[in-house]
Amino acid sequence: MEILFSSMFLYEYTLDKISEAVEKAGYDGIEFWVETPHFWIDRDEEKLEHIIDFKNAVHSAVLDLNPASINSQVKEVTLKEGLFSIYIAKKIKADLVTFHAGRRSAAREPVDADYKSLHDYVRVMKKFAKIKGVKISIENSESGLNYLCKTPEEIIEFIDQYNISFTFDVNHALKNKNADEFIELLSDRIENVHVSSFDKKGRHISCRNDKRVAKILKKLAELGYDKIITVELDDLGYKKMNFQEKIDELRKEREFLEKFFKR
Repeated sequence: MEILFSSMFLYEYTLDKISEAVEKAGYDGIEFWVETPHFWIDRDEEKLEHIIDFKNAVHSAVLDLNPASINSQVKEVTLKEGLFSIYIAKKIKADLVTFHAGRRSAAREPVDADYKSLHDYVRVMKKFAKIKGVKISIENSESGLNYLCKTPEEIIEFIDQYNISFTFDVNHALKNKNADEFIELLSDRIENVHVSSFDKKGRHISCRNDKRVAKILKKLAELGYDKIITVELDDLGYKKMNFQEKIDELRKEREFLEKFFKR
């Protein structure tokens, strides 16, 4: 069992400060979003030395990107950044890269062409990940008319065809009202669990006061889940927080998770 937190919760800090937060909050490492600003602004790989000794995972680039875009140039840069995320995972000795399935460009239900684009993306990602000795993991999507892979059936199609794993986002599943279905059908394929609740605006906030999340965590623990758990928080869902306050929030979330899972 490894407990990580999303590096984007500390988006305004340098990687050495994020490293400090890992130790002070008692985590095993981070899920490193490659778009964490201190790194993304210049992609200076020397900065990664601050986090290389932790037990990390990677979250593929998603900002302004979409593997199912109708715009071929957007699809091309999305793939390029996805491959870069796998490359970075290898650099920081992370075994797992989570990626988003994307969405139809129009605000309409996805069609076959959108799924074909996603298949093209996953096929190439899988080949490169195999070369690099890294695993890729598809995340269940947010609620929204045009989002792909919101249901277990959609996720199963991709993990079975490409032999990839599954990142179970509790927040997204609660919004889509299918968390129990995901656990029932896919518990043995989960490699990473993104844990958070959500506020009125849907932002990722602490889970420790949400009985729905506690119920999900209890089920996973009873099934023997012992892989990665990632605390995924959005500081926009909180009042303005300083560095110590963010560490305190991360620590409280870790302590809550440890009520369910042994490390």
